[in-house]
Amino acid sequence: MRRTLAMALALLGASLLPGATTRAAAEELVVIVNAANPNSALTVQQAKSYFMKKSGAWQNGEKVRPVDREGDSPERKAMLAKVLGLTSDELQRYWLEKQYAAAEQPAASVPDEASVLKFVAFFKGGIGFVTKAALAKAEGVKAVLTVTF
Repeated sequence: MRRTLAMALALLGASLLPGATTRAAAEELVVIVNAANPNSALTVQQAKSYFMKKSGAWQNGEKVRPVDREGDSPERKAMLAKVLGLTSDELQRYWLEKQYAAAEQPAASVPDEASVLKFVAFFKGGIGFVTKAALAKAEGVKAVLTVTF
């Protein structure tokens, strides 16, 4: 009994130390489109189809213009895993095959969330992803899908 109590107190004390976390707070990834886009919501499958240019145009006829993030940010990893269902290497292979088979260019690639927001706001057919926090300050875009990661 004493041993169990000592163990419980030791674990409790360790969890109260600065920097100790019991569970990381979940973040939200938001798939965004241009504010003029007629869609108010997308399913994961629809977002994947548009982002990978399997659907080349929106319902209003506007050309789909996806934008990706450079590197391996946590947001990009979440987009790849939760929406596209691919690894970074698999996505790169997909675009190489698509370029070879149909001369289709891959999604534009930008360095940060601010660039994603600018791209999607500029192109009426734009689609991209940012954190929910980044979306709070954005103009000219709207959220159509939210994913927790």
